[in-house]
Amino acid sequence: MSAGETERAETELRQHAKLALRNRMRAVRDALPESACELRSGEITKRLCALPELDRAETVLAFASIGNEVRTQPSIQAAWAAGKRVALPRVLGAELQLHFVDSDTVLVEGAFSVREPLETAAQVQPEEVDFALVPALAVDPRGYRIGYGGGYYDKLIPRLGHACTCAVAYDFQLISEVPELPFDVAVDLVVTDERVIRAE
Repeated sequence: MSAGETERAETELRQHAKLALRNRMRAVRDALPESACELRSGEITKRLCALPELDRAETVLAFASIGNEVRTQPSIQAAWAAGKRVALPRVLGAELQLHFVDSDTVLVEGAFSVREPLETAAQVQPEEVDFALVPALAVDPRGYRIGYGGGYYDKLIPRLGHACTCAVAYDFQLISEVPELPFDVAVDLVVTDERVIRAE
């Protein structure tokens, strides 16, 4: 087997492993009772609000959580209360477009049933973001994560410039190693309901 064939075979194995992990973690997370989601999310919010990286940030990118994802609304409200500007993403083709939101902003159901701002909401340029919350189905201590398979955040993170990127997940979603692929991009921080990890 040539070097190229070996590389292709390894990439295929990693893709299959990621798909299996994605499906397993989604099933485990979706089985979590709502009360456990609320409790664990509360612990994550406390750890987020204690981060110096978030305290320093003027513009925060969040995401509107759905289903049994880590609840992001408390962190968004805390950011508003601290006088920070908050942005949410909107799917535009194969990329994410960022828009400012406040407590009066109307969110509509967009791609993948995620609530997102209208296209008329004021836009935020990626390089304006200082701190970004990133969703994850699984994440490892190096900051590599398994998302939902669209690659939206792997495309966005390099465009964020100086922003500190932070994956939020329940502690059971933390795994020893994500089988990363060449296009995967690691985050700077991982925050769970039990710990804060600064990726190396």
